[in-house]
Amino acid sequence: MKNPIVIIERLERDSGCIREQFGRAIASLSCRDDFDAARAVFIKPNLTYPIYKQGVTTRVEFVAQLVASLREINSSTVIYLGEGEGGYNSFSMTEAMRSMGFHEIAQSFPNVRIVNLSQQPTRTVQLQAKGKPYLLDLPALFFDEIDFSITCPLPKVHDMTGITLSFKNQWGCLPDIMRLKNHYVFDEIIGQVCEKLKFRYAFLDGLYGLDRNGPMVGDPVEVNWFAASNSLGAFDVIVSEMMGFDWKKIKHLRKAAEYGFIPDRDRIEVIGDSQSLERKFDLHRSFWNYPALAAFHSSWLTQFVYLSKWAKLLHDIMYTFRKRPIAE
Repeated sequence: MKNPIVIIERLERDSGCIREQFGRAIASLSCRDDFDAARAVFIKPNLTYPIYKQGVTTRVEFVAQLVASLREINSSTVIYLGEGEGGYNSFSMTEAMRSMGFHEIAQSFPNVRIVNLSQQPTRTVQLQAKGKPYLLDLPALFFDEIDFSITCPLPKVHDMTGITLSFKNQWGCLPDIMRLKNHYVFDEIIGQVCEKLKFRYAFLDGLYGLDRNGPMVGDPVEVNWFAASNSLGAFDVIVSEMMGFDWKKIKHLRKAAEYGFIPDRDRIEVIGDSQSLERKFDLHRSFWNYPALAAFHSSWLTQFVYLSKWAKLLHDIMYTFRKRPIAE
């Protein structure tokens, strides 16, 4: 097992400079050797909104420079870029990736493929939740072709999970458009999902973060962070500290630690001065977040609020008092 390393720098803004920044990080994390030996890798941006939104979605420019840096290693390893559709009132991920410019990456570099994970064949895997086996369908692509995966989150607060960083970003890999039915076991299974899908590296698109509320509404804030790691657990520990959060108070991170996915803090090698870049984030839940939070942790409430014959009526009543989001 590789020693957990987290690289923290101020984000370069020039495209040539950020490519060099990626190149240095890839070399320092031994990602270069892994990529050179791989048949195929997967890159997961955070695309929880159908158009680019500061602090909400990963910038296509950021992913393009990551791909360019990997292409300098070789042109033969297949690079998949993808995301799944999910959420109540979900939007088309195929159209979202096209409108945000991800297809242009595939046109600019060889052997890059854009995939909508909700349109891929699936394979059932067995996880553990509530002390029992838990069956979940995941994209077969990860088991049949992918050698390792890379996640590209943003620093955001999240009204259901506290924060969303490298572990939480993989919830978008669940292909079921009603993946919310699994929310009640989210804290227990997300670390296991990341392991099953071979997520090995994390690169933070930290030009903007999202403060006050999230993952789609809130205050975008410019923080100019670049973070990279060969351990999702180490990455979330250090970046959550930079955001002013104690990771041990984030339930899905505590559960990930129980499964051995988060290294001891004194084992994490931090390259760079994370303290000088710290910027405190705060989560302020709205009135409407609390009913959703209750449903998030309850299988029965999820069924009633989102999947029962009463779901449409309940949401129509709610949206007479609040703005209807594009997706929930």
